Amino acid sequence: MDSNSKKKKRPKIERCVGNGASFLILYIQVMNMNIKILSRTKAVKLSYTDFEKDKVIISIRDPWAEKAQFNDGNSSIKEILYLSFYDISEETKDIFDGYSSMSPDDALKIAHFVNKWKDKVDTIWVHCEVGVSRSAGIAMAIMEYLNLDLAPIFENPIYCPNMLCYELTNQAFKNQRVHTKNDDAPL
Repeated sequence: MDSNSKKKKRPKIERCVGNGASFLILYIQVMNMNIKILSRTKAVKLSYTDFEKDKVIISIRDPWAEKAQFNDGNSSIKEILYLSFYDISEETKDIFDGYSSMSPDDALKIAHFVNKWKDKVDTIWVHCEVGVSRSAGIAMAIMEYLNLDLAPIFENPIYCPNMLCYELTNQAFKNQRVHTKNDDAPL
């Protein structure tokens, strides 16, 4: 690996305009890994136009909504992790009692998924319905796990990361590291 491929690249924010609406896509790149925070609509649309680099998708939907319908013919999409929970934070859990928020099991699925693919694909797409809260919280935990600067999320006023999603996913990555270290220890 040459020295240029080890350098962290600066985050790039791209403005996409379509159907009269403006979308912000946050690209976080470390080594050759991109993380994209997207809305459901934008992720589905991109699945029909973005064939360039290998990618995986973390697809988050509300429990009442159908799964996002990505382009089955896009061979650059290697796997999709579908999750379903409401945009409920730690602060609002009591108010929305009875509604499903992100669970520790959901977070563990994300941690396993990222670890499975982080060295095999160029891009991880994280989308929720709007691309502002749940996806930003999960992307933030992934970025922290990959030792990336979190400023691009915190400094962008479009994002309001769901801290329950962040904390559960962050904890799942930490727990996974502990189990991996313990598995490597001599008996």
